Amino acid sequence: MTGEFALSARGIVKDFGANRALDGVDFDLRPGEIHALLGENGAGKSTLMNILRGHLTPAAGEIFVRGESVRVASPTDATRLGIGMVHQHFLLAPVLTVLENLILAASEPGFFLNPARVAKKASEIADRLGWRISMNARVADLPVGTQQRVEILRALLTGASILLFDEPTAVLAPGEIDELFDVLRVLRSEGASTVFVSHKLAEVMSLCDRVTVLRRGRLAGSVDISDTDTGDLARRMVGDEFETIRDNPRPVIETSERGPSQADAMRVVNLRSTKRHKDEVSLDGISLNIAPGEILGIAGVDGNGQTELFEALAGIRPFRTDEFVLPPGLSQTAFVPPDRHRQGLALSLSIAENLTLDAVHLSQYHTGPFLKRRALADLASKLAQDFDIRAADLNLPARSLSGGNQQKIVIARALWRSPSLLIVANPTRGLDVAATAYVHDRLRRAQQGGAAVLLISTELDEIFALSTRIAVLYEGRIAGHADAITSRELIGLLMGGKGH
Repeated sequence: MTGEFALSARGIVKDFGANRALDGVDFDLRPGEIHALLGENGAGKSTLMNILRGHLTPAAGEIFVRGESVRVASPTDATRLGIGMVHQHFLLAPVLTVLENLILAASEPGFFLNPARVAKKASEIADRLGWRISMNARVADLPVGTQQRVEILRALLTGASILLFDEPTAVLAPGEIDELFDVLRVLRSEGASTVFVSHKLAEVMSLCDRVTVLRRGRLAGSVDISDTDTGDLARRMVGDEFETIRDNPRPVIETSERGPSQADAMRVVNLRSTKRHKDEVSLDGISLNIAPGEILGIAGVDGNGQTELFEALAGIRPFRTDEFVLPPGLSQTAFVPPDRHRQGLALSLSIAENLTLDAVHLSQYHTGPFLKRRALADLASKLAQDFDIRAADLNLPARSLSGGNQQKIVIARALWRSPSLLIVANPTRGLDVAATAYVHDRLRRAQQGGAAVLLISTELDEIFALSTRIAVLYEGRIAGHADAITSRELIGLLMGGKGH
């Protein structure tokens, strides 16, 4: 039965301590298809991919490649079997050149080590896919989309015909996503078999041939794309929770652009900041104001100054301004950074320690130089319960959690003291439909409680779902302001640099 498939998994089980990540999962990949692996954060998608690539060893189950039972004990085994993987967080050496990174991949046993031959073969593959990549460019200097192409080249260089893509669109701008999909279709036409891990239903419906859904570590079904729709897939992903999400849409709030007010929770006039690296964006004359109980959405294509604006407002990037008004007191302003791994969490620390990082300096949690560990443990337990952080043990490292639960830690730390101003950047990037709905609900509750929220997001659906007013960022400037009921076409024009 498994002989008709390029790759099969049977009865895969994987435990992390007391947490069962995969519970008897079956999966089949046909030759020459793009097969979506769908599920909410923590469903087991990345765990299954890492088992198929040899990064993890299952507690039980069997893997077949082209009908033969195989042992995938390491990435070297996977490469030998023709299985390549493109990770969400790239496994490239940033300080090395493109060619040097490709040579590292080509150093697998039995593969050539001649740099000229590596460069020639890589260039041939890139040309075939319509890419122009300088082999001598340093990876750290490349845009994210180009870095992903280097990751794909690494896999194809080793002769991979089975490609595993783990959340490949989470780091890409909309135009880059379209380009990636074109490449995946080309590879499919050449006979490659692709697993496309995602949580975005629209992407799955537009790209993939079949879809397998995991829910809480178990198989929730496999189906041809032609026999399903987004509603069916959402139900398979989150079960009864989907009905709650679907039946509680955001109420439409009609507002108009307004001028500065003495009641503004934040007011910024003519903010300027020069770029420090060539791949950054200068901020030029940005003026914004937000009143309590508002969500001001900052829309824009990724790379137009979103990170730079967040860093300026967070005080980690030098800037100049004619006026800058914030709520008094440090505890009155809270931040959700754009990258939870690099800026939001200390992944090696425990879940409890991450939850209480902002509490240790408060007088009720220490006596002199000594921390009140019982009080901090009680706080961590309360926050985990209040913000639905699902963990078997709060003493486990934060890196052991799914992306959705990691983001809930960041949200909990930002909201637990009810700040007057909340500045968030891409708060749901990489999250599934259920975790996204949860984060959106917490942001709305903060707004309804009187907080002013600045939402910087490259997800246009998120901007329209949450914002009471919208401003569009383009090349480090505000291209225009709009009501929350403004058409997407107008916002799209502003995002492209075309003003009113």
